[in-house]
Amino acid sequence: MPPRKRVAASSSASTRANAGNQSGGSSDTMANNSTTTSRGRKRKSTESDPSSKPKRGKQAKEVEVIELDATPDEERKPRLTTPDLEFDFDRSQLRDPRPTPGRVKRPRWDEYDMPEGFKDRFYVPEPEKPKGRLNSTTKNELFRKASILDPSASFHDLYVCHRKGRRGSPTYDTAGFRLDWEKVNNWMKPTSYSRRGAVNGMARALDRHDRESRTMHDIFFVDGKGPNAERSTVDHYLRDHVSKDLGIPWHQIGPGQLFEWEKRGFPKQNAEEWWREPNEVERARFLKMLGGASLRKDL
Repeated sequence: MPPRKRVAASSSASTRANAGNQSGGSSDTMANNSTTTSRGRKRKSTESDPSSKPKRGKQAKEVEVIELDATPDEERKPRLTTPDLEFDFDRSQLRDPRPTPGRVKRPRWDEYDMPEGFKDRFYVPEPEKPKGRLNSTTKNELFRKASILDPSASFHDLYVCHRKGRRGSPTYDTAGFRLDWEKVNNWMKPTSYSRRGAVNGMARALDRHDRESRTMHDIFFVDGKGPNAERSTVDHYLRDHVSKDLGIPWHQIGPGQLFEWEKRGFPKQNAEEWWREPNEVERARFLKMLGGASLRKDL
């Protein structure tokens, strides 16, 4: 019996040794696996570093491409300038093709009479709009800046003229006449408004215009009888005729210049022979001549 116990103990010891060897082997295997995993991750991190940090030259090139792509299409167009808007009337379509006295520059299109789609070919910058709600003063200032930046804006010439100051270089309106800075400055000043004053002022202006028109017709036409047409339209062409005879700008012609015209011996006109309905070119010319005529410089 005692020998059997020693065998059992020996067998138990060997079993424990084998278990220890197996346990040690599995520990070594786990350690190896852990080391392998850890090393594999380090290699991945090392391989990804160069791609996550591009070279400086390559990065600069990418930034340059982004800047080119970010440029709006509008800004790639040529900027609209005053010479782009200049044109000439077909003088063969005018009843009196003589040069227009007082006109220094070629006429220009504005936003109301330019050909359709013409402005789309150009770029016009816009003033930066401040954040928040805009009051009336800020809106007026934005309108002034936008008008200065856009040569086709209705009040572009007036704002440019006023900005130059009393001693600034000459500024010309869309009809080609020089503007008077003093007149423009007075026009820029705010004025009080009353309905009664506006009505009375309009009545006085109409009465004065009617008296001047009758006087001019008496001097210009034979027997003082004008054509059977709208009086205001007849007056425009009457002034144009006398303006070219005397060499005085159209906007300065009034009864006083008609007396001078008569005194210098120019022949009176027969209304029926002289008058004809204006064609499209003549109407466009006179609409251009009328715009802002009261703000032009007298010569």
